[in-house]
Amino acid sequence: MDVGFTLGLKNRLAEALAHEDYERGKSLVSTTYFMMAIIFIPLAVFLILISPHINWCSFFNISSKYEADVLLTIQLLSVFLALQMIVNVFVSVVAAYQKVALSSLFNVVGQVCALIVIYLMTKFIPPSLSNLTFAYSLMPIIVVSIFTIVLFHGRFKKTQPSIQSINTHYIKDLWFLGVKFFIIHIQMIVLYQSTNILISNLDGPEAVTQYNIAYKVLNVVILVFTIILGPLWPAFTDAYSKKDYFWMNKTYHRMVQLFFLICMVIIVVVLLSPFIFKLWVGDKVSIPFIMTVFIALYTLIHCWDSLQVILINGIGAVKLQTYVTLIGIIFHIPLALFLGKFIGIYGVIISMCIINLIYCSFFTIQIKKILRKSAHGIWIK
Repeated sequence: MDVGFTLGLKNRLAEALAHEDYERGKSLVSTTYFMMAIIFIPLAVFLILISPHINWCSFFNISSKYEADVLLTIQLLSVFLALQMIVNVFVSVVAAYQKVALSSLFNVVGQVCALIVIYLMTKFIPPSLSNLTFAYSLMPIIVVSIFTIVLFHGRFKKTQPSIQSINTHYIKDLWFLGVKFFIIHIQMIVLYQSTNILISNLDGPEAVTQYNIAYKVLNVVILVFTIILGPLWPAFTDAYSKKDYFWMNKTYHRMVQLFFLICMVIIVVVLLSPFIFKLWVGDKVSIPFIMTVFIALYTLIHCWDSLQVILINGIGAVKLQTYVTLIGIIFHIPLALFLGKFIGIYGVIISMCIINLIYCSFFTIQIKKILRKSAHGIWIK
């Protein structure tokens, strides 16, 4: 939803830092903040104005008695979305400095703070979706904002944004790369963020709960793998700009070995899942074992896909992605709904697996071509 600007910033800023061009880096950061503000503040106002005219209860397949709370929640999320898109520019700045562990810390601290606030809410105030929205969405924004102020006056002072450093000439440069990431992100929204809505529409809110509990357990594996892969994006940007193919090939092979270890971990998690669910939610929710197996299959495919994509993104050869990911944008929802008519929630998960398998095929070929210096045409653009 950030229109690709922050991912474009990550690559362009990493290039500027590799050549110690801090003035360009400062202008890139300032211009990205400027663009996020002029895009998302008007968008938030628009969403707040249009939201009362949408039947959200029908859209989410829930009782109309929740209408007022759902509407307030949507409006709050509109505001928090705008704020998050603006403050998260700093996350890309930190990643461009190859301090990805630090940028990942923001999310951890934000989630922990949100968890504490949510726990206190369960003790002192009645349940409310809008109150949950405040805790879950606002706390990470506050955490990133605090880190932004502190670190821009400290170790990242050379690229500290300012109004004077805004340079509209960099908008085209950021947009040229960013628009490709934007199309890729639209696919991610369609493929991943639509899942809960599709499941709710096909099987109802109870199935959403079952899916999310199973997914959250297996998502820990994805999270760990993503944290490990995260530093490789700016590192590959730096290595590719220096034409260090030896390091890139060595690192890729190590990550492939790590992926096979991740496969073993996923198998163990699946086997232990009944005990994990019992410990976590007791008898409140029953999660079918076959659902866990399907989600595990998707997790395996997604981890392999993520490995290829992060390295390709670091290199900046994302034109092929913008075309291939159109498959997900166009076909995922119709395929999920079609399969869902016959096998319910499993149809949604199978659709995600099929789409990701197609992605993997293209991106695995692409990264191998690039690392072998045999990529030409769209494979390297």
